[in-house]
Amino acid sequence: MLPLYNLLSFIALLLYFPWLLFKKGPENRRIFISERLGASKYNQTDIWVHAVSVGEVLACLPFLKKLRKEFPGRKITLSTTTYTGQKIAHERFPEADRIMYMPIDTGLCVRRAVNMLRPEIFITIETELWPALFLALKKTGSRVIILNGRISNRSFRGYKKIRPIMKKFLSNVDSFCMQGEGDAERIIALGAESRKVSIIGNFKFDIDFDSVTPLTLAWLEPVKGGILLAASTHRGEEEIILDAYKSIKNKVKGIKLIIAPRHPERFDEAAELIEKKGIGYIRRSQIRPGLAVHGHSSDKTGNGHRTPDNGFPDIILMDTIGELSRVFSKAAVAFIGGSLVPLGGHNVMEPAYWSRPIIFGPYMDNFPIAGEFLDRSAALQVKDSKDISEATIELLTDPEKALVMGRNARAIVDKNTGAVKKAIDIVKDYLGTV
Repeated sequence: MLPLYNLLSFIALLLYFPWLLFKKGPENRRIFISERLGASKYNQTDIWVHAVSVGEVLACLPFLKKLRKEFPGRKITLSTTTYTGQKIAHERFPEADRIMYMPIDTGLCVRRAVNMLRPEIFITIETELWPALFLALKKTGSRVIILNGRISNRSFRGYKKIRPIMKKFLSNVDSFCMQGEGDAERIIALGAESRKVSIIGNFKFDIDFDSVTPLTLAWLEPVKGGILLAASTHRGEEEIILDAYKSIKNKVKGIKLIIAPRHPERFDEAAELIEKKGIGYIRRSQIRPGLAVHGHSSDKTGNGHRTPDNGFPDIILMDTIGELSRVFSKAAVAFIGGSLVPLGGHNVMEPAYWSRPIIFGPYMDNFPIAGEFLDRSAALQVKDSKDISEATIELLTDPEKALVMGRNARAIVDKNTGAVKKAIDIVKDYLGTV
């Protein structure tokens, strides 16, 4: 089965190669290409952790910090697939012995990297399955562990169609440490041996922002009034949010909107949409603490142009990476993106950590715990701009309700902490305490 997979992945590599050469983003394109092709120079490591992109890197940061503390004498390699993930990895986990791009999952690319790295243990975050890589690791004697594992209903339906293949691939994994009972049941149904499966909870409950210095949010100081934060939005959601915001600001004086698109390549698209709506805005990257603020507005033809603004613009477009987790602490209301369109939703735990009242759409499949947030009056579910407007106005004009919702959300976080400690204990079982 693997020879067929390698053949198909090699064909995909040939098709992907031109895009790889001209892809925008990586600051050092030579390193990006050589590491993605597995053609870089590698030194042997002890622990190799893979986190695909920004979300996974941020989610496993508490684990990585604890790993470094518990194993000071071990070499730790951290890999990502995206350049945005790479940027956050360098900024937030400089303690790593090496930060690199994951080789493309075809035998041609992974064998050389694995043979040189030869980790004692390989850890992948959130059930990223790499058949060629896993087999190469097993052949060199490495242990393969999935931490913070999850299988969404949508992924499960797709994987079920190739269950015999999945069972073969999963046999190369030594331990499946899943977020919840449903995730554990689904991975077993796909062919994982039940003796290898455990439930440890979700790393995202263990995120600790208390060490964040207030200076990191100095750029928000000029903002007066409440903030509606629309976090990790996708195409189709910004327009709904903007329509809701127009209604909200007619009822609540001084309310500001921060829109944070999920993907950096959509920053300009979101900016164009705001301009078409004729609402004043400023990009986060243009805000400098202590400097005069100049926003964007639209003329009658809808053509955007820069104009001075007497006050802070109505909207801030978050066009930076890695700051969103901190911004939740300043939100009066937090909307979770990827939930108004069928994408499964995004992290509900970050605003909950800060005791923020939360609203999200009907599509939260990636976070089954969202149901508990609704049951415990820790969040409100919305379906359109009218719902968002009404829910936000209610929370902004009823501080007591917003306070109770925020407290309920934080209580859920506190109840579910401990996944990092369990994960470290599992790593100790394989590596000892050296």
